[in-house]
Amino acid sequence: MTWIQTASGRAVDLLDPQIEDIDFHIDIPEALARIARFTGHVRSGPYSVAQHSVLGADAIWRETRRPEAALAFLVHDAKETYVGDTATPLKIARRIKAERLSRPHLIGAAVIVDETDREIESRFDCLIHETVGMQWPLPPDLHRLVKEYDLRMLATERRFLLSSTPRPWSEEIEAAPLIRLSKKFTIWPWPQAADEFRSRLADLCPRLYA
Repeated sequence: MTWIQTASGRAVDLLDPQIEDIDFHIDIPEALARIARFTGHVRSGPYSVAQHSVLGADAIWRETRRPEAALAFLVHDAKETYVGDTATPLKIARRIKAERLSRPHLIGAAVIVDETDREIESRFDCLIHETVGMQWPLPPDLHRLVKEYDLRMLATERRFLLSSTPRPWSEEIEAAPLIRLSKKFTIWPWPQAADEFRSRLADLCPRLYA
């Protein structure tokens, strides 16, 4: 069994997803609103991927006035609707563990897993961006902008949502400037996060809700 059942009742084959599988009405907003960032380690409550996506899109719009950049950020994690959110430290730990064991077959297996994961994720990214009328891969300037704001959002979220850090994070995160928030940083309940995601998508890609 290589398919998942989504909230809208679709059967999405992870090995062969199709454009009609991509649903921005129910599946993507509601799944992202229930997926917690930081593997749930926010003591004030689950902080969702949907809220992260909305706040980052709002920040890009305020600071650049580029709707295509805001839309690119809004959907940059949308593939997690179908493949879930694997913490970056776990991905890094897998590779390091395989290298430390000095077992070629494990290192090779880790590389294969990384490559196959990227291929599956890229297929979903392609379909998601096609659905909202954007090319994939993103043009280099948009890719850099989304990555920059993703790092800035991460630094901002760490500052306002997590406890005091017991160790430094990566250099690029430590160097990232914080996002200027338009209001107090509070965690939204999942129905609000889903609705805010739909609202931004309706503004940035109105044809989806026409």
